[in-house]
Amino acid sequence: MSGRKAPKARKAEQSTSLHVEERPTWLRPLVQGRGPRYLQIADQVARAVRQGTLKPGDQVPPQRWLASQLGVDLTTVTRAYAEVRSRGLIASFGGRGSFIAESYSAPRRATVDMAMNVPPLPAKRALADHINSGIENLLRNSGAESVSGYQNPELDSSALQAAKVWLGPMFKAMSGSRVLMCAGAQGAIYNLLLTHTRRGDPVLCDSLTYPGFLRAARALGLKIVGVPRDASGMVPDAIERCRRETGARVLYLNPTIQNPTTCTMPADRRREIAELIHRHDLTLIEDDPYWPLANDAPLPISSYMAGGHAFYLASLSKCLSPSLRLAYVLAPSGGATSMLAESFRASGMSCSPLLAHLAQTWILNGTAKDLLREIQIETRARQTLAGSILPDGVDAHRTGIHLWLSLPRHWKPQAFGHALENRGIQIANTDVFNANEADPAGVRICIGGAQSHFELTAALQQIRALVLEGRPEGDSMVV
Repeated sequence: MSGRKAPKARKAEQSTSLHVEERPTWLRPLVQGRGPRYLQIADQVARAVRQGTLKPGDQVPPQRWLASQLGVDLTTVTRAYAEVRSRGLIASFGGRGSFIAESYSAPRRATVDMAMNVPPLPAKRALADHINSGIENLLRNSGAESVSGYQNPELDSSALQAAKVWLGPMFKAMSGSRVLMCAGAQGAIYNLLLTHTRRGDPVLCDSLTYPGFLRAARALGLKIVGVPRDASGMVPDAIERCRRETGARVLYLNPTIQNPTTCTMPADRRREIAELIHRHDLTLIEDDPYWPLANDAPLPISSYMAGGHAFYLASLSKCLSPSLRLAYVLAPSGGATSMLAESFRASGMSCSPLLAHLAQTWILNGTAKDLLREIQIETRARQTLAGSILPDGVDAHRTGIHLWLSLPRHWKPQAFGHALENRGIQIANTDVFNANEADPAGVRICIGGAQSHFELTAALQQIRALVLEGRPEGDSMVV
């Protein structure tokens, strides 16, 4: 760490000797059921600093020794020290170890980003290692020429075979479907609307829905029709009524950990909607980026529609990393899908060969599953943290990357968002989710953007305090 001096060798030697020969008094056994083990370790260090047991300049135990003492693997301790470092409590020096920082006030950013829906990255160094090793493997086995041309990845059999492995049960249930690749789900949504509608056509969606769909539909001059929903998701009778009144032929749905409400549509509702779509020969755009995060989600609606006009979108950006700007599209065989593939090429939405092959490598060597599992562990810990801090009125999935916070009547969503921004917390303007004119009764909070549990905790405490405040003075002037 440049620009900083390590503590004097004498103190380091004394501290190291203490760690090797005897267990520090502040160190306690880990307790099952009290949260992730790495967080228990981090919290013990933080508590010792607050209580003065660990003082500036003291060396913390070597990672391997601590792992042995607590009976955990080295990775757990490495994650714990990374968390403590993110709180500003320790500083590390190559070859010397880690020491309690001279100034242990937590680093603060100007804004905590809880607006962008991104998965947390609890092991950023590991992600970088995976990217490096994946590209090295690709270059070693296939050469730079394989990813340097203009070939269309949707015609690359090895990349498509990997896609089928990742899609797993969806591909099996939708036998006969064709797999396409696109540079992100947003491009797939835009091109699907482009090839299945004309300017002025009505399209059906949830009354609160993904902003990217609304943006694409408005850019194409489509009439957006928000369909009422209940606790299980979009209501079939309401779909029927809206279809009959408007003549809509296209339906957009996000049925798993829905953005923004977090609702996961149960299997019986999915079957009912699939039957309705099939009966009226509608085109379904099923956007399902969060399905891999939810181990308990039913099969997609598209899986109940063999031979129907169903297009299933599976993005890697929301469940693995935004660096993988890639989406798979399961589409019915036929002319409509050929038109979609041509539209991808015409609009430049074909996937980068480099990203396609990197995704292929990760899927086939197990890296993708390992990263997914790690993200699920981290999101579960963050959702548990949110549930322990925020007041009643939170809808969330235990491994989802966002939550829906219902607001008391005296708070309008826009005013609440402005008040949070004044406190250094950014959330998405709730208007961006509205398909209809009515104001929603809550706001979406994303938990993946905070850089650490410490930062997330501070932000959630600010949100809680704001929710529990009485009507703010002059709030009628805030729009």
